Amino acid sequence: MNKNIEIKNARIHNLKGIDVSIPKHKLTVITGVSGSGKSSLAFDTLYEEGKRRYLMFSGTEFMVDSVQSFDSITGLSPTVAVEQRIIRQSNPRSTVGTKIKISAMLAALFANYGSCLPEYDDGQPLEVSMFQKNSAKGMCVKCLGKGVVKWIDADKMFEDKSQHIYDIACGLGKRGSTRNMLEIFCKNYGMNLWEDTLSDLTDEQIDLLKYGDGGKSKFYGFIPWITLLTSGAVSTSGRLASILKDEGMIEERKCIKCGGTGLGEKASHITFGDKTINDLEHMYISDLLNFLNENNDGKNPLLKEIITKLSCMVDVGLHHLSLSRPVPTLSGGEIQRLFLASYIIAEMDSIIFVFDEPTIGLHEIEKENLIRIIRRLVDNGNTVVVVEHDEHFIRVADYIIDIGPKAGIYGGYKVFEGDYDLFLKCTDSKTASYLNDRSGFKIKREYRRSIDQKMLTLSGARLHNLKNVTVSIPLGVMVGVAGVSGSGKSSLIADTLVPKLKEQLKSKCIMDEDEEDSDGTEENMNKEVTLTGVSNIKHCYIIDQRPIGRSRTSCPATYTGIFDHVRNLFAQSDKAKERGYTAGMFSVNSKGGCHKCKGDGVIHYHVGFGNFIDIGCDACGGSGYIREAMEITVGGKNIRDILEMSVDEARDFFSDKDEMIYKMLAILQRVGMGYIKLGQATPTISGGESQRIKLAKELAKGKNNKNVLYILDEPTTGLSFSDSEQLMSLLNELVDMGNSIIITEHDSYVLSNCDYIIELGEGGGNAGGNIIATGTPAELKNNPVSIIGRYLK
Repeated sequence: MNKNIEIKNARIHNLKGIDVSIPKHKLTVITGVSGSGKSSLAFDTLYEEGKRRYLMFSGTEFMVDSVQSFDSITGLSPTVAVEQRIIRQSNPRSTVGTKIKISAMLAALFANYGSCLPEYDDGQPLEVSMFQKNSAKGMCVKCLGKGVVKWIDADKMFEDKSQHIYDIACGLGKRGSTRNMLEIFCKNYGMNLWEDTLSDLTDEQIDLLKYGDGGKSKFYGFIPWITLLTSGAVSTSGRLASILKDEGMIEERKCIKCGGTGLGEKASHITFGDKTINDLEHMYISDLLNFLNENNDGKNPLLKEIITKLSCMVDVGLHHLSLSRPVPTLSGGEIQRLFLASYIIAEMDSIIFVFDEPTIGLHEIEKENLIRIIRRLVDNGNTVVVVEHDEHFIRVADYIIDIGPKAGIYGGYKVFEGDYDLFLKCTDSKTASYLNDRSGFKIKREYRRSIDQKMLTLSGARLHNLKNVTVSIPLGVMVGVAGVSGSGKSSLIADTLVPKLKEQLKSKCIMDEDEEDSDGTEENMNKEVTLTGVSNIKHCYIIDQRPIGRSRTSCPATYTGIFDHVRNLFAQSDKAKERGYTAGMFSVNSKGGCHKCKGDGVIHYHVGFGNFIDIGCDACGGSGYIREAMEITVGGKNIRDILEMSVDEARDFFSDKDEMIYKMLAILQRVGMGYIKLGQATPTISGGESQRIKLAKELAKGKNNKNVLYILDEPTTGLSFSDSEQLMSLLNELVDMGNSIIITEHDSYVLSNCDYIIELGEGGGNAGGNIIATGTPAELKNNPVSIIGRYLK
């Protein structure tokens, strides 16, 4: 029996034909600079071949003879991979509870062991579906399981009597089908859409505009029509609702009928231990575990199984979540730990597990527990391979493989293979040099002070677990926000500070357009919160980890605006002009896209158990473009060649061809994205990468003058030591120019290089929600109350 997994001549992407030997039943860390080829080895070689062999023996019809990206792999076992990008493929309505099947188990617990209040007991047996808000039997009939209903403020919408009819509801009457229906409606009732103001109309005519004529006309009236438009029944775009919400004309309110639970009336009155199923699903998992343990008589096998699953979730650092938390709101690290919990529960052995930076989003103190849990997988007879930059993980690994020495075409070599002690002696490894202090991460010892004592002061924050928090945030410096998972960092910054900034700065506060749906809780809890000092800020940029782009063909080139310039370069070539081609010929979404695969380059097939296999499109040869588009070249490269370039390669290529492209690529390099391909598909881009691409796009606009506030959420996620240092250098330049930066972070190196730290805690969930320490990194290091202070450099 093979003691090692032997990979010979791996050459996919930028890998340079490397040979590696991974010991079985051990913990192996694959490290190296960002973009060096770590994931190409771990996921695109090891995992993909494991999946291919499973499909070969499972009898699936979707087997194709593809060009092998290695000579041989021996010692392979069934392989499971959990990547950060899996979160981007999740059902938007999926929750933590549904993902790990605990919600269904709770529904069964209530159906079999729940107690019904006498006045609601109709004698009918309880069914599991009664406790599931996505079920016809379980959902509230008014809000259809959502827990919220949209409320339109008709008085606000019609209060300005000087506005024309077409200006009602932010100009809704001027657009599309609304304009056509409204114009006819107005003529029928003696009104002129384009000339009449509300002051020209009678009360009866205004009522007709508000509520319609009872169905006699195609136009329902503004209130019913907006209700329909914003419900998703006519359009899935949330733009109208967002515009009206900003103007105070529409808001989401808790459903009165179900009290916001989304459940039907009977389910809302069934209890277990004097609590409803909604109560349990909204508890922190640590609190839910304590509650169920208190109500466990040892005779209920279903309850025992639920407790086992919850205990495992606490062990992997998910104690701060609730079962009702939507999966798409989880970080890449949290989603991996959610899957890790399910694997541990299953007690599998002889499996190869491949993880992608599972420490993401974990406090230093929590990483130790995660490592212990992953060690349990190894002790159970499994092989664990982890792509990781974290120094703690590297130190405890049984075996280390370093890929490098640089990123992209300058990487892909095996720099080192062996144990940790030998790794420290490797002079060719950038990572090793940081671990043994040969070069080391530069740590500042002098801290900036706030300019003229300018502060943002947030008072009365009570959202989620925040306990009436008041905090002053200095401006003109770099502020780090620290704390264990669930301590209240996101509640304070993303969910309280950001909405208050948006409220006061309006269009000067720039953030993603597609904001998450809200149940109204945040708005209600934040009404009593006050924020002062905003007059010191000219603009604010909220740069988070949500995916870039919305279409399936979006990529860094399209998001940053580079691709418009690239397509124009191709359209301006002599051969393209001769043939009469426009820029549309070089877009997969337009004339140039392959008709068979719709520009994807592959055909997607579902092969069961949540697995997909992609088969290269034979019509376009995998390019996504028609033949005519591929025949046009610029500098000897066709359009697909350009999209396959890394940022580093493209910068050299475009240096004498287009100034805008060159400048944008230079900024992408500076934020640590030199390795990423211009045409890399959005679903394969991690949250940290998305955030850095957004930062580059904003910096390229040239608006980074003085008094701009940047708010970032773990911007170094996925970056190696050297790349993190490079990004921090850029952020420090922004601050030196007179700007302010707020970073929510766990990385001890990043926090050590902030000017000021705000620490929440001391624990997560109900044990958090307080400011436990503030000051410079040096002050926190000497503060016995501070937890992060123990880990600062």
